[in-house]
Amino acid sequence: MTCIASIDIGTNTVRLLILEVKPDGNLREAGQARAITRLGEGMETGKRLLDDRMDETISVLIEFRNKCREFEPLTIRAVATSAVREAGNREEFVSRAKEEAGVEIEVIPWEKEADLMVKGVLWKLSRAEKDILAFDIGGGSTEFILTRGRKIVSAVGTLLGTVRLTEKFISHHPIDASEYNALEVHLQRELKLVKEKLSDFSPEVLVGTAGTVTTLAAIDGNVCPYDPEKIHGKSLTLKRVEELLEDLKRKSLGERVAMEAMEKGREDLIIAGGALTLETMRVFDCDLLTISEYGLREGIALDVVNQGCQDGQNIKLRPS
Repeated sequence: MTCIASIDIGTNTVRLLILEVKPDGNLREAGQARAITRLGEGMETGKRLLDDRMDETISVLIEFRNKCREFEPLTIRAVATSAVREAGNREEFVSRAKEEAGVEIEVIPWEKEADLMVKGVLWKLSRAEKDILAFDIGGGSTEFILTRGRKIVSAVGTLLGTVRLTEKFISHHPIDASEYNALEVHLQRELKLVKEKLSDFSPEVLVGTAGTVTTLAAIDGNVCPYDPEKIHGKSLTLKRVEELLEDLKRKSLGERVAMEAMEKGREDLIIAGGALTLETMRVFDCDLLTISEYGLREGIALDVVNQGCQDGQNIKLRPS
């Protein structure tokens, strides 16, 4: 058995995916895990990774590395995105990850992040041949990628991350109206610039990936315990996103934590993430949002698979 493990080290969440490459070349998910460590906390002002956030993230990487040992021999690829990319002490974190967890980290630019993300999103998307705008809401950044016939037409990287936006705009729960209005104005301005950079593109399909949109979908369907198969491909209308966000804004942090479908550790970030989702739908004039359970970590694994194909291995880029 040959396995591939991908680790996505984000500003808010660390994700692990293990894929088995079967004898016939098909792929099967063999394991996955995720943990919210908020590695990028305080980056908006300090531009350095905090010691306690690094400690927690390293602990998670040790757990992930131990889980990977169950599937050896395997290839591990770990990538870090916005928080580590911008941190003044990123070399310290990368060095600690290698020495303490045995994980070698590749710090990738946003362009590579966008490329890998869209590979993952399109992997199991039934309408992948259409004109698609895919967006990946992270803790420190959000990438917007236009695809046509599975090929990237254009991409824009932004600093519109949920951790960054929450630290800058949101300090009261339930939400203070003036704080939310300031967030809304900021998002509208930034997203209009994104649309201009994307040549005023009107997508046929809007696809969102990562924790904000999957949590909104889980809350909408009261999916508890979380079931990826019930989330992937689910659609939310603009009106429904508005309703979900209005309800969340009225709740205290404790009330959000008590929601069965709320991912723990996301209760404060869901407002900024929900607002970003809503304003993206409005600016790009999309009444329907399709949720993808797949994104960067799947793209990382598929990129390793693709490299195997180039090296002469007979691996098929489709799930079994």
